[in-house]
Amino acid sequence: MVRPLPPLPALRAFEAASRHLSFARAGGELGVTPGAVSHQMKQLEKWVGGPLFERRANGVCLTETGRVFATRLKAIFDQLTAVSVAARVPGGLSAVTVRCQFSLATKWLTPRIGRFRQSHPDISVAVMALPHRWSANEPDPDLAIYHSRGTVMGVQQDTLINGNLIVVGTPALTATLPPAPTPADLLASPLIKVDFTEPGWHDEGWEAWFAATGFGHLELRSTLSFNLVHLAIDACLAGAGFALVPDFLVEAELGAGRLVEAFGISLPIRQPYVIMTPEASLVRPEVALLRSWLLEEGLTSARAGGPAMGATAPGA
Repeated sequence: MVRPLPPLPALRAFEAASRHLSFARAGGELGVTPGAVSHQMKQLEKWVGGPLFERRANGVCLTETGRVFATRLKAIFDQLTAVSVAARVPGGLSAVTVRCQFSLATKWLTPRIGRFRQSHPDISVAVMALPHRWSANEPDPDLAIYHSRGTVMGVQQDTLINGNLIVVGTPALTATLPPAPTPADLLASPLIKVDFTEPGWHDEGWEAWFAATGFGHLELRSTLSFNLVHLAIDACLAGAGFALVPDFLVEAELGAGRLVEAFGISLPIRQPYVIMTPEASLVRPEVALLRSWLLEEGLTSARAGGPAMGATAPGA
């Protein structure tokens, strides 16, 4: 008996579109036009018997039917990929190399990667915390996680995680602030800066944070600075000062109460982290599985962090 399956290309397109919430980005992943993805979605919606997406002026979002369908379909796709990996490398381990920025590897990737290995013990993962730029003598990793620097020929780029810069400090240091602190109160407190030394890396700093809260041009005269975010976080944990850091890099510290957010003021991060995948690696099921898993983890972190609150003083 013939199985009453929906059109399989449309299922693949829907799985990608539901992750990206963008027909254009789904088309880029699959190597087809946004119009082709839209046509496949209409086919699938006709087969399902109802809308899976709400079309809006600024993009698309899943309907409740689409959300449930996407959740179940993702699990099926993960199982298909795992079965493919097992069939492709019988009795052995398939290895995936991940090259990652230092602080993201330390504070975000490392605490999570064990969960992936528990679910997929047949896939070995090699994480390398290394500079963004590598020489032609070094082999290309299967996946690379860094800030985007524009289009790279032959490399698929997907936004992994964005987020916001927030002010954090230890509970003891935060307790030294007045009961209803204002940004001006921080000027008398020790501040920790992050000064990126690698060319092309930049994000907003304390000067931008103070400017967004209403200060004019401000030069901080006395600070403690580090060239890596995770070093600034470690110094903050030791009570050296307040730090302005990405919210998704201090999830564990905030959850455990070792750090607290000192102000309800945040700045959107201008340079999101992206996953870069060479086209040659995209066809490997073990790479596709880890890539999909990481993208889902990025969405989970983004939902946990919530939207940027913007430069609005508490109580304003």
